[in-house]
Amino acid sequence: MRLLAVAGEYSGDTHGGALLRGLAQHLPGLEVSGIGGPAMTAAGLTPLYPFSALQVHGLVEVLRHLPRLYRLLWSLERRLREHAPDALLLIDYPGFNLKLARAAKRLGIPVLFYSSPQVWAWRRGRIAQIAAAVDKLFVLFPFEVPLYEAAGVDVEFHGHPLVERQADAAAVAAVRAALPPDDGIPLIALMPGSRGSELRRNLPGILAGVALAQAQGLRARYVLPLAEGLDQAAAEAMIARSGLAATLLPGAFLPVLQLADLAVVASGTATLQVAMAGIPFIVVYRVSPLTYALARRMAYVQHLSIVNIMAGREIVPELVQEAFTPQRLGRTLLALAGDPARQAQMREALADTTGRLGAPGAYERTAAAMAAYLRQRPARQATG
Repeated sequence: MRLLAVAGEYSGDTHGGALLRGLAQHLPGLEVSGIGGPAMTAAGLTPLYPFSALQVHGLVEVLRHLPRLYRLLWSLERRLREHAPDALLLIDYPGFNLKLARAAKRLGIPVLFYSSPQVWAWRRGRIAQIAAAVDKLFVLFPFEVPLYEAAGVDVEFHGHPLVERQADAAAVAAVRAALPPDDGIPLIALMPGSRGSELRRNLPGILAGVALAQAQGLRARYVLPLAEGLDQAAAEAMIARSGLAATLLPGAFLPVLQLADLAVVASGTATLQVAMAGIPFIVVYRVSPLTYALARRMAYVQHLSIVNIMAGREIVPELVQEAFTPQRLGRTLLALAGDPARQAQMREALADTTGRLGAPGAYERTAAAMAAYLRQRPARQATG
């Protein structure tokens, strides 16, 4: 069997690598080509174009890259026509991948889509697009299933893969040894995001807010588990300017989750992982003013953090855009750190919410379901 697979971001590449390994176990002789990063390539993907060709973020920022992205899209559409793979596997990255899905639909090529776009948060018109172009949808959250079923989409939930991600004991011990002595004071993790733009926009405000809380009496240790690939020198310079004694540990995100008592986290996947670890935290985020204005106009949800969206209420405080100031963050952190009862309530709510995400083994179950679908699916005629 031959698949064309496309992921446009590193998170999608992680998903894709695990899924391709699982599919290979169920589909002997599987051949996969397309676009992916190091994880998908290691799992057997033959790259057709550089992964970096799809590395674009932000509503406004994407505009200047549109000509290049469309050239890449047309090239992949041509490959669908000329090489006719048995199926198209798309992983997140909806702005690009849904266009490619429509082309595959016209050619009668089955389309599998993993990790739904956040239609429950914004751009609900995409539900109709997915119903028209995707043959099988695999979602990461259980509340997404009835939303898509109501639109006639063939959808399945097999658990969230982050449930099983954690550091090994040796990695945790190494991070513990690198931190200042405990001395009975909490460890606060500072997590500004995994992209360079997030580091620049979020970290200075995080550091300034925490420094204000410390000046007002907060006693704590601070650790910044810098995401891999980010500019370590830039982060060190920001820490130095803030005057905060924070330990910078590149690539230590998972070990820190087992050690931190509190956290300040940029909105994104990290908030879900922090929630799964049961760490009380504060969500912060800042983007360009125009990007934020456009996003707010299209948003359907009151909250930004997926944890609060899943719960249908505010479990963790959110400081977004104009509300994300050093003063607001300092006050919010000081209040949370000084209220053990609130921390306990937050841990209980986080456990209840993230407990709905299924047991470990999500990738294995999803790959088995994908393989079963592809094996039993009858041939389909092109739709014109």
